[in-house]
Amino acid sequence: MPPKVKIALFEDMSRTRSSLVDALKAALSKDDSVVPFAAGSFNEADDKERTYDDRLEGILSKPPYDDLTLILADRDLSKSQDIDFGGLSVSAVSAAAKKLSVPLCSYARELDKEYDWRGSWEEGHIVLSFAEGENELARKSVLAARGFAEIAERLSPDLTKRKSTADVLSNLLGKEEYADKMALYAVGDNYRLGEIVGRGIQDSDDRRKITHFLGYWLWDSLLRFPGVFVNEIAAGSYLNINTEHFAKPEVRSVFGNALYEGPFADAQAPQWWRGDLDDIVSAAKCNDGLELVRKTVDPNIDRSHCLVNDAIPAGYYCIISRLPVSLENSKGGLSWFPRGADLTRISNPKFEEYGPWLGV
Repeated sequence: MPPKVKIALFEDMSRTRSSLVDALKAALSKDDSVVPFAAGSFNEADDKERTYDDRLEGILSKPPYDDLTLILADRDLSKSQDIDFGGLSVSAVSAAAKKLSVPLCSYARELDKEYDWRGSWEEGHIVLSFAEGENELARKSVLAARGFAEIAERLSPDLTKRKSTADVLSNLLGKEEYADKMALYAVGDNYRLGEIVGRGIQDSDDRRKITHFLGYWLWDSLLRFPGVFVNEIAAGSYLNINTEHFAKPEVRSVFGNALYEGPFADAQAPQWWRGDLDDIVSAAKCNDGLELVRKTVDPNIDRSHCLVNDAIPAGYYCIISRLPVSLENSKGGLSWFPRGADLTRISNPKFEEYGPWLGV
């Protein structure tokens, strides 16, 4: 049975708030809950001198908001006609969430289509799009909440006594052999969490802090930038299999043992362990995935195609266009790429187009 989840919703437009609550309830199980934030909570007269961050932290520590799994918040809380929301912003929500070590997902109705790759690192702050409607936003929010809850449930004092956060996460996922590769995705909080990792979880606050960090690190770094994991497009490109052909069930089944099934695994956007794909190809004594599926599935399966030059195979993934690209027709190693994301590239045309945004 999956762990229970509880989501707080910050949405200042009443109609949107109502429809999102309904969508979240439909995506949650009967034992889960969603609590829309009541702006009137700020009306206590004796609380007026405190900052919104501090006041909000206190409110979220008490019923009905206590023991939250996740906070879901509109990125723009400034358009409300409700005066009780005056002064409240996603920054204040983020600050309170960080103090409480509660993961935060934010959303915007009109996100720039390129925002997800331009978005800066915000600790514990997952950015979701509203472009596909309330139901899809609710589905992804619940997916995130369940992932964090699953990580918290899997953590144990002995597990967190390991030597590094990469060692903790690789063991939590049952893939100890990938610890060194995961360490190449390290971010600043790996060092701050050293006070917990090594001595082990001592209390619920420790558990929240490390769950908060591990979950965000997994969602927005390891699963986002192909290297340790590969999404559907990156997997086909890496295996040298045409994107449309890799999507066929009979082709995917060949690589079924490499499918990622841990926290945040999404059946609608599957990911594979890149190292396990290598093992499957190697065990079959094939040069690449294309040779394997041509032998076992269909000799007419096509190879991958570089988005810049169709005449050559791809092998890599352009994170802006989300298409296969070749090494020679792309750029890698940008400052905002994790060091372990060696399959993540930007095609030369996109690099020229978005140069000022890329933080070279």
